[in-house]
Amino acid sequence: MEILWFKIISLLVIFAAGLFGGLAPTKISLTPQGKRKLTLGNAFSGGVFLGAGLLHMLPDARENFTAFAGDVAYPYVALICGGGFLLVMLLEKAVLGGSEDIGAMSKGRSVYPYLLCVILSVHSIIVGTSLGLEASLVASVGILVAILAHKWAAAFALGVSLRENGFSLSLHVRLICFFALMAPLGVVLGTIFSALFSGKAALLFEAVFDALAAGTFLYVACADVMEEVFRKSGDNWRKVILIICGFFLMALIAIWT
Repeated sequence: MEILWFKIISLLVIFAAGLFGGLAPTKISLTPQGKRKLTLGNAFSGGVFLGAGLLHMLPDARENFTAFAGDVAYPYVALICGGGFLLVMLLEKAVLGGSEDIGAMSKGRSVYPYLLCVILSVHSIIVGTSLGLEASLVASVGILVAILAHKWAAAFALGVSLRENGFSLSLHVRLICFFALMAPLGVVLGTIFSALFSGKAALLFEAVFDALAAGTFLYVACADVMEEVFRKSGDNWRKVILIICGFFLMALIAIWT
């Protein structure tokens, strides 16, 4: 019962974080100092994502898959994790055209914010489902911390893109609400799956979604957040320290999982 109430509270908090991050660009001025603080915050979230993927979701996926299938020689969990990594890479680099083309796309075509919204939403559903499937309260806390660490920043980035492309306030709000609902939707789906399926079927579902989420977390951490953070000059030592702090926060939480 405790884990159910935690998930209910979590989906409300996640939704609020998405709304706050996505609507903030309509109210604040994007000063250089503000952008610098956002970059440092992203550095911390990169460490959190790296730690969540390596220290929480991947071990959980391996444990559940072993309970489902026993000891098998083929690295199925690593395969699914790699699939999650490649899925996000496919969406970002192939669909969006790669990070080098993002600026040109956002200036020349208003379709970019829609694509960005879809990509972020796919990732949100996967990690939300992973949280919904989780049966351990302490492990759920670790996943929630990882989701919140990046949710506001991702929503903020989407909000900035919508603002820079001149989207109307009403459309801006609708797209942000859509994105903010995706992770809570994943939590609900994961909770329903865990209730409908028991025994080995539940173990398989949790193993698959944990491995997929681990892959998406590793991509976001290494190929997205950290790449973007270090592309901007200055504060390199602070960025590295914040990444390490984010990673060790997840390592600390892993003690109780």
